[in-house]
Amino acid sequence: MRRRNPVLKLILFIVVGTLLIPTFFVARSFGVFQKEMVLTKYKLAVEEDGKLYDAWPLFGSFAAVDKRGDDRTFYYRIEDSSTYYLLQLAYGKYETVPLKENPFLAGDVRYDMDAKFVEKEKEYINANDYTETYVFYNKQKEPVYRYNPKDRADKEYIKSIIAAGMTRNSVNGGSSAAKDPYLNITRLFRDKLGIEVKVELDEENKLAILSMEPLK
Repeated sequence: MRRRNPVLKLILFIVVGTLLIPTFFVARSFGVFQKEMVLTKYKLAVEEDGKLYDAWPLFGSFAAVDKRGDDRTFYYRIEDSSTYYLLQLAYGKYETVPLKENPFLAGDVRYDMDAKFVEKEKEYINANDYTETYVFYNKQKEPVYRYNPKDRADKEYIKSIIAAGMTRNSVNGGSSAAKDPYLNITRLFRDKLGIEVKVELDEENKLAILSMEPLK
């Protein structure tokens, strides 16, 4: 019985390793190994009296959930201005409007624009430069959470998530995977607002259905 040449085995191992290492790093940079996925291909919706309504301007491309599990954690890109609509959903500061344009949805959500629970505070460093802090308020208009992009990441509530397959151009002309800070909505709403957030994925119809109820 012929024995395989050990030198040939070593060369084969080096060749395979050389090919796999860059593949691994490319896959990791595009979020293949992360536990969360961005809902780029989904539309966010809320359920009211057994019917589904489009939650726009909340976007699936700014939302993320755990890839697996029955009780998926829900995340939303914290630096997007539509974040505050989530608090309006939590407090019922909206109404539903029937529409027949989309056969998979009964209509749209119309938010109460006077009910604002997220504000930006500016802090000037000098006459020209400033930083912005996102301040989240509860129903009593008491501040419950603050986020400043310049501060060290709050790992309890903030997570960096990659939108798989999406890239972003840099100032030097290169490109990299689209990676952004996402707020753990499930944890923040439970800890600070007493609201239970759940999300159900309808993969066939590409819907991410949100529900928010007071903790029992």
